[in-house]
Amino acid sequence: MQLMARVKLTDEQISEFKQQLVTAATRLFVKNGYAGVTMRAIAKKLKCSPMKAYRYFGDKDEIFMMVRTAAYLSFAESQQKAYFSKTSALERLVEIGVAYFQYARENPLQYRLMFEFFQPDPVTYPQLREAENESMKPLHTVVVELINQGTFKAAPDPDIQTHVIWSAVHGVVSLGLTGKLSKHVDPADVEQAVRNVLFLGLAIPEGQTERMTALEHDYAAKAD
Repeated sequence: MQLMARVKLTDEQISEFKQQLVTAATRLFVKNGYAGVTMRAIAKKLKCSPMKAYRYFGDKDEIFMMVRTAAYLSFAESQQKAYFSKTSALERLVEIGVAYFQYARENPLQYRLMFEFFQPDPVTYPQLREAENESMKPLHTVVVELINQGTFKAAPDPDIQTHVIWSAVHGVVSLGLTGKLSKHVDPADVEQAVRNVLFLGLAIPEGQTERMTALEHDYAAKAD
C-alpha cells in the first residue's frame, strides 16, 4: 500500500496554525496551570494530532514561552501606543496608567500569564526576557523624562520609581481580576486614587526646587 505524502503547509498556514495554538494554549495554561497542560491536551483543543504540534514547537516549555512572549508583546504595544499618543511627559504618564488598567480588563488571560506564572528555565528563552523589557520601557522612559524636567524627585532612582508605580498599579489590577476589591467601591475610583497618591509621592511640590529630604539623603548615602 502506497502511503500518501504529507501535505506541506504554506508559510501563511503555518503562521495561522501557530496563532491558533497560542490562543488555545493560553486558555489551557490559565485554566489548568503549567503542570496541568500537556501537548496532547493542546492538540485535542485544536483537533489535530500531537505530532503536528511537535512539528512546529519543540516541547511544552517552548509553547509556554510563546504564549507568554505574545502576551508581553501585546501589552508592550498598548503601552507604547499610550506613550506616543501624547507629547508632554505628564500626559504620557496618565495615558500609560489608563492603558495599563484597560489592557488588564480587556485581556485578563494574557495578564495573568504574564504576572502569575513562572517560566521554567527562563535563560533558555532570551526573546521572553526581551519582550518583558519592552513592556516596561514606556513607563521607565516617561519616569526619566519627568525627573529630567524637574517634575519628579531625583531620588530614588528611575528604576525604583518605575517599580513603585508598577507595583501599585499591578496591585489594584490583581485585586480587581480576582474579585478582591470591595463591592462598595468603584474600581475606577480606586485606580484614580492610586494615580493621585503616586504622583503626590513622587512629584516635587509646586513652587519648590528639587531638594533632598533626610530620608532621600540617607538613601543616596547608602547607594554610594
